[in-house]
Amino acid sequence: MNTKLNFKQIITAGAIAAGVSLVINAILFFIFKAVGVIADDIFIQPNQPLTIVPILISSIMPSLVGACIFFLFEKYSKNGFKIFSIIALTLMVLSFVNPFMGIPGITIAYGIVLDVMHVVVALSLLYFLKRAKK
Repeated sequence: MNTKLNFKQIITAGAIAAGVSLVINAILFFIFKAVGVIADDIFIQPNQPLTIVPILISSIMPSLVGACIFFLFEKYSKNGFKIFSIIALTLMVLSFVNPFMGIPGITIAYGIVLDVMHVVVALSLLYFLKRAKK
């Protein structure tokens, strides 16, 4: 994995990761909404239950922003993927407390589902960036 990726390769990998995480997270949203884990009586924003739109945005934006940040690590360091992976995985783990601290009245199951969606986005991006490096 000594080859350096160019911006087009990185953005392409980020876009593919965004698409894959979007599809997986949309499926997870509808499954967990159907079984009642994601409930309309828990408000993510004031007086607004979680809908598919924030799921889609939260699947696409971190992948594309992460790809741009990875480009900087790739361009200006020798071990760009390794450094980016450590930072991305650390941020992913830190994001696990976000649903429980930021959403009043959230159930444990609801929080875990949101955390799983965080994992989908992070691991999808890392997978497609690593795949592009090969």
